[in-house]
Amino acid sequence: MYESFDAFEYVEYLRRRWPVVALACAVALVLSLTVSLLLPKRYTATASIVIEPPGGADARNVTVVSPVYLESLKTYEHFASSDSLFVGAAEHFHLISPGGSQAVESLKRGILKVSKIRDTKILEISATLTDPKLAQSVAQYVAEETVNMNRGANLVADREFLDDAEKRAADAQQRLDQAQKAQANVTATSLIGALQAEVDASAELHARVRQDLVEAEANVAEYQQQQGQADGQFAREQLQAARARVSLLEKRSQELARSISEKSALVAKRTARREEVLSELRMAQAAYDNSAARLRDLRAAAGTRGERLRVMDPGIVPQRPSSPNIPLNVAAAVLVALVASIVYLSFAFSFTRKRSVGLEPAVSRGLRG
Repeated sequence: MYESFDAFEYVEYLRRRWPVVALACAVALVLSLTVSLLLPKRYTATASIVIEPPGGADARNVTVVSPVYLESLKTYEHFASSDSLFVGAAEHFHLISPGGSQAVESLKRGILKVSKIRDTKILEISATLTDPKLAQSVAQYVAEETVNMNRGANLVADREFLDDAEKRAADAQQRLDQAQKAQANVTATSLIGALQAEVDASAELHARVRQDLVEAEANVAEYQQQQGQADGQFAREQLQAARARVSLLEKRSQELARSISEKSALVAKRTARREEVLSELRMAQAAYDNSAARLRDLRAAAGTRGERLRVMDPGIVPQRPSSPNIPLNVAAAVLVALVASIVYLSFAFSFTRKRSVGLEPAVSRGLRG
């Protein structure tokens, strides 16, 4: 015959056997407390890194802070948790013994923990060791090396732009040097001012020669008219001298005109050359200024095109151990003991009721016989 569950009977059963629960909890408390006290104390130090958006004054570089962007910053966890960085820290602080057989991966899992706080730009780096000062030093070292690694990665990304800008600046400097040298040579050899003064003097002399030529030609004409007059003999003598003077003045005028033309052409040629050199110098100077300004801007912005990492908090030397957590261990052990003892008593109660129900019909049949 099946008998329904009686809650009052079950509670009464547990009340009568409370020493079992108390003993289980007491044993769990003593054991957990003893084990927790015997375990070596470990201290956790935490350093914090803030991930700042790309720098620069260009408004196009402004990054919109959105949940997607903040989630993408989790990639920086790989910078801080990289094996190469941890190996460097382990060698720096002698965390790996020379003859030790422990794998780097397992050692890193026991010491280093890197996580980005959700919906923030904060990256936390925690180091857990038995020495609190060493734990803080390791956390700070990993944080600083993470910042340096990120800066180096940004510099490598900008190296191509810098190389191109430096080449352009060098070419512009070479062009400017050549233009300045050419301008100095033109200034030293052209002597445009002196040559122009010679042209002006020749032009003035040519004007006087032309005036004398006009007067000499007038004298020739006058002596030609006087040949038939009473003093014709004197006129003929003067006419010959006047014609010789006209011939000499014409020859001199032609020489001066030819000299003026040649020197004027030379002045024009040298002036054009000087203007060409000055124009090239101005363009070379402008090209150099632009390339130098671009190079300065790229050098100033080098390493800031990507997110910039900065150690916000190097952490402090922990005063209290992070493990073992004695209150938590004891509470968990007592809770487990309590649940286990109640489960045990529940099975015992169920087994007892089945036996009592099975014996009841046999007793009834014996009484009826």
